[in-house]
Amino acid sequence: FTAAAAGLGPTWWSDKHNKHHALTNEMGVDEDIATDPFLYTWAPDPKYDSPLRKIQHWIFFIPFSFLFALWRVDTIKVIVEAVEQKRPGAKTELYALMAHYLVLLTVLPLNVWAPAVFFSGLLSALIVTPTHQSEELFEDYQPDFVTAQFQSTRNAVTTNPFSEWLWGGMQYQLEHHLFPSMPRSKYPALREILIKFAEDNKIPGGYRESGEFEILKMNWDL
Repeated sequence: FTAAAAGLGPTWWSDKHNKHHALTNEMGVDEDIATDPFLYTWAPDPKYDSPLRKIQHWIFFIPFSFLFALWRVDTIKVIVEAVEQKRPGAKTELYALMAHYLVLLTVLPLNVWAPAVFFSGLLSALIVTPTHQSEELFEDYQPDFVTAQFQSTRNAVTTNPFSEWLWGGMQYQLEHHLFPSMPRSKYPALREILIKFAEDNKIPGGYRESGEFEILKMNWDL
């Protein structure tokens, strides 16, 4: 359904997002922080640096807007490889993607779907990226999964019902990472448990959370 309705592939998403959950903020492995050469989360080797890095806090909205477009391209790359590798369900997913683009390119005018793709990419990037990029980045594999999730994740505290709806549960990013199959309606109750867990086990940095605008400012300052 996702492939037909949104043009995004479950195969690509499972491969990418499972790695992100298992190896959060591990440099060179977690694709969610591998945003160079468009945005730099850390200072790169000088020979790979870009003059745009000095102004990336002013132009971030441009690469952010391309998020869904890039995801669509990655989806196509992965599903073609999946079909060649004869992965289960790959052909069905490919046909669903073909149906999606048939409708998108023949029924909807360009001035409708193109702005929708870029605007939704911007909104999604503003929500899904800030909760990790301001936290610890790891050069090596982290054997303590739970501690690594606490250290690499900062929740956003929403301030009004609209923000609560807009974030869609992703403001509870730590809860989502530790219990990805848990219904998001349970996250507020789980939050209290995780706060106590961090205190009892002396997790470095504890349970991290900041206001929704403060966390965006922290990313701006990167």
